[in-house]
Amino acid sequence: MAVEGPSTARATLRGTQGTYTASILVAAPAARAWAVLSDYAAMAGVMPDIKEARVLRRNGNRVELQQTYQAPYTFGRRIRATLLMQERAPRQLSYQLIQGDQIRSLHGSWALTPVRGGVLLSHQIQINPEIPDVIRPVYFELMEANLQQSMRILKRLIEGG
Repeated sequence: MAVEGPSTARATLRGTQGTYTASILVAAPAARAWAVLSDYAAMAGVMPDIKEARVLRRNGNRVELQQTYQAPYTFGRRIRATLLMQERAPRQLSYQLIQGDQIRSLHGSWALTPVRGGVLLSHQIQINPEIPDVIRPVYFELMEANLQQSMRILKRLIEGG
């Protein structure tokens, strides 16, 4: 599905039921996209679902990050997760859940692919929330909307708007 948004942002989202690939073209060099994407603490309060973010420790290209999420897909609850980030600057960032509230599993990656006029920013994510089966369809619908909104926000941040 393609979504139009502010500043002619076109975010695409493929997938279903917790396994997604979201992507968007960004008119900026990969180094600029990497700088924004890897500034983890700066995402708190900027991204629609990240309320708190802090780096717990850094060892070379491995980063332990704690984030607190609160969004429609969390049904208003504050959900904390600790992630292990593996940086491969400036082209790839992968992550996996170390521990989290209400999350059975979570892992994914970001890819920054230089293209003519900028970079293609892609986010692959696989999440299995610890929620009752009856509300899973609503959870995933809200998660999909959040992913699309997040990609448009990242585009604006990276392009400097």
